[in-house]
Amino acid sequence: MLKKLLVIGALSACAFAQITVTTTIYPLYSVVKEVGGKSVKLNNLIPFGVEPHDFEPTAKSMAMLSKSDLFITSGDVMEPWSAKIINSLKIKDKTVDMSKSVKLLTHKEFKGGKVYDPHYWLSFDNYILMIKETAALLSKKDPANAKVYSSNAEAYLKKVTALQAEYQALKNCKNKKVVVNHKAFGYLANDYGITQYSISGMTPESKPSARQIAQLIEIVKKEKINTVFFEEFASDKVAKTIAKEANAKTDALRPVENITNEENSKNIGYIEIMSTNLEKLKGAMDCK
Repeated sequence: MLKKLLVIGALSACAFAQITVTTTIYPLYSVVKEVGGKSVKLNNLIPFGVEPHDFEPTAKSMAMLSKSDLFITSGDVMEPWSAKIINSLKIKDKTVDMSKSVKLLTHKEFKGGKVYDPHYWLSFDNYILMIKETAALLSKKDPANAKVYSSNAEAYLKKVTALQAEYQALKNCKNKKVVVNHKAFGYLANDYGITQYSISGMTPESKPSARQIAQLIEIVKKEKINTVFFEEFASDKVAKTIAKEANAKTDALRPVENITNEENSKNIGYIEIMSTNLEKLKGAMDCK
């Protein structure tokens, strides 16, 4: 009897044991959070509320990584610092680059180096691939909870595919042109036939010239664009200048690179932000 109880106890401990996973940016965190649930102790390297393009790892980041069972990165275009810390900590064997598991778009802005747009989670097809890959990774690392990860992934996939179906409304818009803060919406634009004009380049820090701003003002006027979008984690100054000169309004459109602490505490995440983005895009592009 005692032996039987010990076996049951050991199995129970195994089933509820937590593995520690560290992700780099919020889109990865969001997937692991949903798929891993309570079976995973989850850390995000880039703090909530921080613009990911600005991030540089700290001593605290290094300590966090050294204690992790699994480190998931989004790729070295978004995280050029990742290779250095992976080599420094000798954690290549527990590091996974999620960009290797999705379909990437090339971008002419990159020359001589990496040639893909790193914002791949803004394609629902890619986000679905991320969910499936995460379930496989967690199940391999923690086979005792494989059924839990599979079930969680299935439930999350239903929510994501339902939202993807709602996004089909963007295919029936009258004016499929948008002005955004930085060139982060290429995947979404590619999926729904939208023309994306950006104020800055692939990162929000790249500042437009006076000539580029003047050209965007003319584009907004000529193409009858009613909204100039900015981002919540970047300056809205140029967007407001363009909108004022072109007699348009401004609003926030989010590439879901990160969320705030408050949003995280309220469990507001990828689904909710992408739902809000959809309503704003429908208004900006005069959708049926």
